Amino acid sequence: MHTIMDSKKIKGMKASSDMTIIKNMKSFSEMKTFKDMKTFIVILTLVLTGSAVVAQSGWTQPRNSGYFKLSQNFVRAGSFFNPDGDIIDITTTSVYITGVYGEYGFTDRLTGVINAPLFVRSTINDKESTVDGTIIPGDEFNGIGDISLGVEYGLIHGKPSVLAISGMVKLPTGENVGGNSELLQSGDGAWGFTALLQGSHSFYPKPFYVSLHAGYQWRGVADLEYSAGTETVNYDDAARWGFELGWTPDVHWLVALKIANVIALGNGTGGGVTGGSSMFGNSISYFGITPEVTYFLDNGIGFSFSIGMAAFAKNILAAPSFNVGVVYVVR
Repeated sequence: MHTIMDSKKIKGMKASSDMTIIKNMKSFSEMKTFKDMKTFIVILTLVLTGSAVVAQSGWTQPRNSGYFKLSQNFVRAGSFFNPDGDIIDITTTSVYITGVYGEYGFTDRLTGVINAPLFVRSTINDKESTVDGTIIPGDEFNGIGDISLGVEYGLIHGKPSVLAISGMVKLPTGENVGGNSELLQSGDGAWGFTALLQGSHSFYPKPFYVSLHAGYQWRGVADLEYSAGTETVNYDDAARWGFELGWTPDVHWLVALKIANVIALGNGTGGGVTGGSSMFGNSISYFGITPEVTYFLDNGIGFSFSIGMAAFAKNILAAPSFNVGVVYVVR
């Protein structure tokens, strides 16, 4: 993540290529060429996949520096992308996720990453029968989500164009069967791993940057313990790629447009929870578009807002995903 600092605090900072000391920077875009500056990108907030979230730019955190975000994500949907990609009506389903995301630089090249959905709440509304008016009770479930841990390593570092690799292990800390209906979840119950190759480029002195990433997601195997018996699901693996264009007009603002494409490979077995109430089901694919705005104060605290939308998808809720967050940069 790019960090933000008052221009007075940047005096004496060296560029990565042993450039002359630069003083009194006027624009945050100027920070993009320096060794101890990192990408200002907030992770993708389209959490409808339930998959491990990873750092998705080529910039790593500087040594002993960090980026942390406390966020609230929520989606309320009366529609669902079915396995054919068609939108169908469902009983209104809501999911709220309170999470912490963090990056810390162990070295200038090696960054530790954590994504922890600490509280996941899923609900299904009551439904009135169209036949006799009988109220069909809804359902609710609260739990911790699947926590992901990983590292990002800078292959090409300290230049306008950078390249990194990352790996994230997803722990099965969430519940894959919950509520009275046994249809609600806070995770998929499987170990998982996501590997990405990530590249970024700064267009300094113009206030723009671009990032690309591509990789593979292994979703693993899980047992779903229903009251009627156990179902074993071998989740489909997925190919992933994404693109991000960012604009940093000054030291306070970041405006970004993110594209993410997840393609289920169809190599799994077992259905799992794939109905309209599922957030963490099998065979999930989507083409997501997420505009995001972040505003930073002078003390390194910032506030972010984003809306994740799917132009095309399979087996996820068909509604925008809203995310608000508070970020903190440690220098």
